[in-house]
Amino acid sequence: MRIILIALAIVSASQAVAESPMQKAYPHDVCEKISGTIDFLLDLSAKHWDELGKQPENEKVALKLSWTVDLAANYTTIYTAFCEHSD
Repeated sequence: MRIILIALAIVSASQAVAESPMQKAYPHDVCEKISGTIDFLLDLSAKHWDELGKQPENEKVALKLSWTVDLAANYTTIYTAFCEHSD
């Protein structure tokens, strides 16, 4: 019984630490650059969509589009995690 209580205490303590808010934040100028990069990637992905619409069988264009959209999503995740509070 004592082992179970110790295990529960350890699990509870680790959950409390895991739920604490993230303290890291990027400076405003870094967030501006990340935001600009996201805008650029979204504009580029729109161009790739147009190009893919003209050549739907072109796998190279489809790969470019996929890469650009994935990269924009990754930058957006970083912006959300480290910059949203500074807006």
